[in-house]
Amino acid sequence: MASGRSAQKPVSYMCSLCKKRDNVKWFCNDCQQDLCDQCKEFHTRGTKTKSDDVVSIGKANRQNAKPLPEVCKLHPGKLCDGYCCDCDMLVCLMCLSQTHKHHNWKNLEDEVILKQQQIKEHITKISAKITLFKNETLLLYRAKKVAVDNIDGTRTEVNSQRIKLKYEVDQIANAVLAEVSSLEKEQLAQYDKVCQPFEKKIGELTRLLEKAEMANTSCVSMFETERLLRSTLPMYDVNVENVSRQLPNFVAGSIARHLLKEMFGVLIRSNQYEKIDIDSNHIQRLSKFTVNQQTDIYDICPVDDRHAWLSIYKHKGLVLVNRDSLIAAEVTLDFCPRGIAMVGTTDVLITQDPCRTSIYKVSLQNKKLTTFANISPHHARDISINKTGEVFVTTGTPDIVVLNQSGTTARKFSCGLDKSLYISCLSSGHLGVMGDGHAGRHIILIDESGTAIHRWTGELDNGQKARDMFLCNITCDKYNRLFIPDLYNNQVYVLSSGKKQARCILDQKYGIDNPLVVSVNTCGNVWIGCRDGTVHVMRL
Repeated sequence: MASGRSAQKPVSYMCSLCKKRDNVKWFCNDCQQDLCDQCKEFHTRGTKTKSDDVVSIGKANRQNAKPLPEVCKLHPGKLCDGYCCDCDMLVCLMCLSQTHKHHNWKNLEDEVILKQQQIKEHITKISAKITLFKNETLLLYRAKKVAVDNIDGTRTEVNSQRIKLKYEVDQIANAVLAEVSSLEKEQLAQYDKVCQPFEKKIGELTRLLEKAEMANTSCVSMFETERLLRSTLPMYDVNVENVSRQLPNFVAGSIARHLLKEMFGVLIRSNQYEKIDIDSNHIQRLSKFTVNQQTDIYDICPVDDRHAWLSIYKHKGLVLVNRDSLIAAEVTLDFCPRGIAMVGTTDVLITQDPCRTSIYKVSLQNKKLTTFANISPHHARDISINKTGEVFVTTGTPDIVVLNQSGTTARKFSCGLDKSLYISCLSSGHLGVMGDGHAGRHIILIDESGTAIHRWTGELDNGQKARDMFLCNITCDKYNRLFIPDLYNNQVYVLSSGKKQARCILDQKYGIDNPLVVSVNTCGNVWIGCRDGTVHVMRL
């Protein structure tokens, strides 16, 4: 109901016992009676009523009582005893005779009964919703407990695996140390055995020396001693055989981190993206920002679901941005980077622009720059790292150079193109290489042995063929789908594993001009860098 009681003359109540209207401030919820101050005192002292629930009259719980009268806001002194249905407001008799004369209205008591019924229905609905939310909250708390238990279980398994690996390492180390101890015992015994005859000869020669020193006292003794020494000394030649042994040398093995990681295990996140059919009608742009105006974005290397490293034309350094265009970090270099690839989560491999023979590694923890490899006489152009940690480098020639984790050249092979320009390692072990060939710029898929298994020269799944393509920096997602930017046609093509035709995923409505590089992050979102310095982040 509308309330004007605070602004109008308060409604007076009559004491149910003494029938007075003075100081009627109390109400007995048990007796359903209005009480003045005096009667309230008697009521609370009575033998039968001293335990009754007596409250201030404003907090009265009136059961089946008539509604408290409201004072009309327009006509002071008049009580509202009617309800205008058209205006949804309480009215007095004067209001009904004047402003609301031709409106639909009801007796206040009748409308109050209806409103009370509606309120009861609302209360029932509210109670049901409260129960529903309580049940949902209970389910969420249960799910939370399951999640916490799952995390605790995962943590326990990780620590258990840590202990197992440490135990195996300790076993290997103990075995090597036991072998060292055995070798030590064997070699010391050999030295002792060789030394024994020498020690015997030392004793015999010492006694001869004593005889020789005593021979000076007698001529006879002198001649006898000289004769003895002359016949005996040849038996003690000093030409001692060299008995030194080649000492053992421990050659430390290299730490193959990728093998350790495979042995240790990986965390599978349930919220990683699932494979879906790519449909240009359902693509959504998450963000668009410009890093350097009218400056080519050379390469994009996502590090998680929101951040990516960028290499930018004529910019001496790497820039870490989030998808809201905020620069989160920067690594300053004395050269302009071109191709970039993450090594785990702590290092980045970089090639130079213009291309040089060296490949560099930057530690993101201390910003330290080191030379990772030199592939002279080849020039390093683009790089990609496969799941076993091998680094594949395009050279602008038919050759692909493969490096191990320490930067040593493991092998080379010809990709079958006149120029190998960009490369992407698929999780299947295959390679996607973009370069120049007899059919212009196109894609070649290569298996683990270096054999070409498919060439893509622009065939599309709509039966047409892309013309005048200028393909650029390619990438793949975890489902072995190649994403191929086309600078001239303002398009990105997706070539799915096992398919011979690609699909166009960009419509004109996205306004992506001259895409140079494309990359896919851990959530499956596609980052597209353009010639004008703009970066688009798209959700497929």
